[in-house]
Amino acid sequence: MAQPMKWLRLSLQAIGALSLLLFLAAAALIVHGLASGENITPTRKDVLFVLNWSGISTDQDFKVLAGYRSSRSLTGDHFDFYCIQLSRFEVAEFAKTQWHDGPETNPLLVDALELGANEARRHSDCFPSPREANSAAMKMMFCSVTLHDREPNGAEIILYDLGKKRLYYVGYKN
Repeated sequence: MAQPMKWLRLSLQAIGALSLLLFLAAAALIVHGLASGENITPTRKDVLFVLNWSGISTDQDFKVLAGYRSSRSLTGDHFDFYCIQLSRFEVAEFAKTQWHDGPETNPLLVDALELGANEARRHSDCFPSPREANSAAMKMMFCSVTLHDREPNGAEIILYDLGKKRLYYVGYKN
């Protein structure tokens, strides 16, 4: 009777060890997948939401110059940006009041913009520096800014560079 119990015990230990290894491997794959992001060459279709949100005509010639899209974490943490060359800056009537001239003076919005611009510059020099982003050369639209303890921890910001005719989008949550 001792012999069958010994095999049962060994079998259960082996199953437990294998289960633990599979669990650890799955956890490592999930963490790696959530932490990775990629420089991408987005298509025109990928950035249409930026033009639609900002009220800019999609019926024009535009080219996506650069982009980055990170994976989403379980809590929604992410970082994305796009750099889009436009042929013209035509804003629909519904969105005209949402755009304003730079520079931004609200310190919370300035912080949100600086966080996004700094991170975007880490991935591509197509995105303007924080100083350039918050200048008179830009038109700005703050779609949303989320605060935690009076510090920005998420934002959706769209900028338009009047001189370069470029539309910039940065969106993040951390």
